[in-house]
Amino acid sequence: MERIRRIIVGIISVVYLILVLLKIDIPRNLLTILLFIVLVNQAIDEWINYKNTNKKVHLLIPISGVILVIYVVSNLIYVALGK
Repeated sequence: MERIRRIIVGIISVVYLILVLLKIDIPRNLLTILLFIVLVNQAIDEWINYKNTNKKVHLLIPISGVILVIYVVSNLIYVALGK
């Protein structure tokens, strides 16, 4: 199952890179689907790493990532409302 998941994500990553490098206008719904699949794959990998490790320190990275995303989104909203 893991091998199939990695193959699918690899194919999707290659398709995404080809679309970006060829500067093709990617519809928003297609971009959302492609990025969702890649992010779900990363979340599954993180969960597997979390279950297999005794040191839970690496949870700091996703937590700090969420804080960074919240900061960036709030900053973008502030800039958008300021204009």
